[in-house]
Amino acid sequence: MFQIEFLGQAREGAPPEVTDRMTSDLTRLDQVVTHAKSLFSNVIVQRVHKPLPHGFLILDAEGAEVARWSIDDA
Repeated sequence: MFQIEFLGQAREGAPPEVTDRMTSDLTRLDQVVTHAKSLFSNVIVQRVHKPLPHGFLILDAEGAEVARWSIDDA
């Protein structure tokens, strides 16, 4: 099980804020990254009342970061 955290844009001198968080039952990291990118695209199109995310990170079951992506990487 993995957790996806969508991140806002980092402000100077501060870590990026987590704007949304969700759990994924997918078991392979590559599938979770693909799923997170798809969710990210949908959020950009549909987001109205919350700040737009700037990227995401993926945590494993122990809470360790196993993947990270931002629009700056695209």
